[in-house]
Amino acid sequence: MKRSQALFLHPLLIFTRLLLVSTNVHALADASSLQQQFRVDTNIELAQFFDRNIIKFEFVKQNWELEFDAANYQFKTISDQLQLATSISESDPVDSFALTLVENQSQCYDSTGAETATKDFSTVWVDGKQMLMGDTFINEDLDELDMQGKTRSLDVDLSFDPLNYGDDNCSGSIQMSVELEI
Repeated sequence: MKRSQALFLHPLLIFTRLLLVSTNVHALADASSLQQQFRVDTNIELAQFFDRNIIKFEFVKQNWELEFDAANYQFKTISDQLQLATSISESDPVDSFALTLVENQSQCYDSTGAETATKDFSTVWVDGKQMLMGDTFINEDLDELDMQGKTRSLDVDLSFDPLNYGDDNCSGSIQMSVELEI
């Protein structure tokens, strides 16, 4: 008797399994007909995306008036401080920046206003290291803290090569850029 019950249940189990497989195939066919494609667009506002800001990046003196050393026929070295202030909080892991010397140009003129051979005669020094045009000092630390965030002050010196006789008027500019390292 037990043997016939087993034979009787066996075809029933096979039928049930086939019915489930058949139902799943129909479910997949119905689901594939319901697929849709959605287009997603977004606008990223960088000001909202990155909330760390450079608040101040400037020299303390703003403009430099050169003093002439007549004995050596050159300008005296200028010393200043470059101040960098950010909105980065003390707990924020971002604590470094890159400083690049973008421009360092100078030119002298004679009494008629014509350019002379004396040009590009200034050298920029940042915290005692010479910085040539195009140089970037990376991984500089923001090692100070004020009420607004992390800061850094850098000593900047400009030294000058001797001038030539006949140079009557000289001018120049330096330009630096700063980027926060993320």
